[in-house]
Amino acid sequence: MGNGPSSWILHMAFIILIANVWGLILKEWKGVGKKTLSTIIIGIIVILLSVLLVGWGNSMR
Repeated sequence: MGNGPSSWILHMAFIILIANVWGLILKEWKGVGKKTLSTIIIGIIVILLSVLLVGWGNSMR
């Protein structure tokens, strides 16, 4: 993909990741149900895996 699209992908993923983790740290998700919290955690894991996949793909070129 090159640096253009992949750097944008990583930038946006980082923004979403930090916002959600910061929300967990500051207890903004305090009153939600277990299903919602598990969805947030799974989403964070998916974002981390996607960042690793894009980084791995960039290292192969």
